[in-house]
Amino acid sequence: MFEKGQRFETSYDHEPYELVGRWSDGMVLAPVNAEKLEVLIYTESEINELIEDGKLKIIEGPEMLMG
Repeated sequence: MFEKGQRFETSYDHEPYELVGRWSDGMVLAPVNAEKLEVLIYTESEINELIEDGKLKIIEGPEMLMG
């Protein structure tokens, strides 16, 4: 469902993160801000749950970056 380049925003600090790849069954979200070092790693079902709970939201995807 999610693709490399998909962007998300956390609700607790409104930081943007980008899906950069996978680690085993986890999806690695790296901060867009180069000064941030902490990455987020969640399974696809965990990301879906965080979106449903309003803790994470999709802000853009690869198809939006090209337009």
